[in-house]
Amino acid sequence: MLPGMRRTSLTALVLAALTLGAACGGDDGPAPIDAPTAGDILAQLQAQPEIADVFERPTSRAGYRFFEIWFTQPIDHAHPERGTFRQYATLIHRDPTAPMVLLHTGYGNWYYDYPGEVTRLYHANQLVIEHRFFRTSRPAAIADWASLTIEQAAADHHVIATVMHRLYAGAFLETGASKGGMTSIYHRRFWPDDVDVTLAYVAPISFAAPDYRYEPYLEGIGPADCKARLRAIQVEMLTNRRAALQTLAGAEATQEGRSYTRIDLPAAVESAVISLEWAFWQYVGADGCAGIPAVTATDDELFAFLQVVSEVGSSADANLAEFEAYYYQAEVELGYPGTMDEHLTGLMLFPADAYDGAYPQGVTRPPYERAAMDDVAAWVATSGERIVLLYGEWDPWSGGMFDPGARPEVLRVVAPGAPHGAGVGELTASDRAAVLARVQAWTGLVADEAALARGVPEPALPRPPRPLRPRPPIAPR
Repeated sequence: MLPGMRRTSLTALVLAALTLGAACGGDDGPAPIDAPTAGDILAQLQAQPEIADVFERPTSRAGYRFFEIWFTQPIDHAHPERGTFRQYATLIHRDPTAPMVLLHTGYGNWYYDYPGEVTRLYHANQLVIEHRFFRTSRPAAIADWASLTIEQAAADHHVIATVMHRLYAGAFLETGASKGGMTSIYHRRFWPDDVDVTLAYVAPISFAAPDYRYEPYLEGIGPADCKARLRAIQVEMLTNRRAALQTLAGAEATQEGRSYTRIDLPAAVESAVISLEWAFWQYVGADGCAGIPAVTATDDELFAFLQVVSEVGSSADANLAEFEAYYYQAEVELGYPGTMDEHLTGLMLFPADAYDGAYPQGVTRPPYERAAMDDVAAWVATSGERIVLLYGEWDPWSGGMFDPGARPEVLRVVAPGAPHGAGVGELTASDRAAVLARVQAWTGLVADEAALARGVPEPALPRPPRPLRPRPPIAPR
């Protein structure tokens, strides 16, 4: 355990009066409350010793100010003498008495000043935290990949939460989707007093690398005829269209300036086809069944469908560099799903080591150990408090749902028929009411449900590469 970490039950935080007000992400919400004196919050941020740099940036978010922040973090919290790195975060600030949302992506920061669903529901301030060792939040040269653990990341997030508590008096909510949701739960496991509520969206937990608990769940997803047509075009692609798909992917790579030196293009094409079924249910869902092409479709039509659902470019060099830290985490600590794919038996040409380019290059990976995930799962089921777990019924990642056990303060809800993009707005009316009532009971906050229907567009989220299992793993976002 890292120095100073607590593993205790949540104790009540003494909260100042909570004030709701300004709309976020649009101009049709309630009028904003009075803004702080110009430069006031900027000066406060600049005065924090844990913050290396902060800059105010322009934003179109009504009632908000937007800041880019770099926190100084130890590479190893147990051994700060081993050096530091700068961790990137973005803040949209409304008022110091409004709620604060800590939003995790689990990867790089691609939200910037976009207000997430929880932020919109409660007209909150929001801090988006980039995960250690992703994008710019990494040492110039990572010499110690062993420091990429959930416990080290939780310590990062404790430092950040501590700083934010100095500046904001309202309730603290923590959230994230997929790996971001996983990250929010890991933080609470080690530092349960840092926030009042965690709303973890579509956050799986795996216990092996690969974990075949997901296989029966995947088999039960979706209408049977839709699944049959999807699998038929996978077989067609690998049996009769492989060369054509490689040619089209090569042309696309030339046009887009993509390179395939870490994973060869033919293996990348095969990987995309194998991942097609999982990716379809993760990203598209049953609403896309009508758009599945027939096995008699042209090469161009099949390639276009593949690119929309399970893009070959996910295995291009740039994307692998973007997500190599995830692949390392999944292989050594997080685990990842395994599927059998019996309908593709005999059609796969490439061995697992054809995909080793997805991992950090020249880095020795220790064998997978499930102890960390066992520990987190046990904590949620026996000690977790003030946690909402939200899943999509037809999301393959729901095969790894957290078990809330008998904890009365861990609520798990499932959005019917929803894929991996499930949120509060996709829940049934009764489940949505239960979630919002539970958050209100825990924090006193009343949700603005109308904010769910304001049409705020989602940010352009990059998709992690999904090469052939069992190595490297499918990525959850």
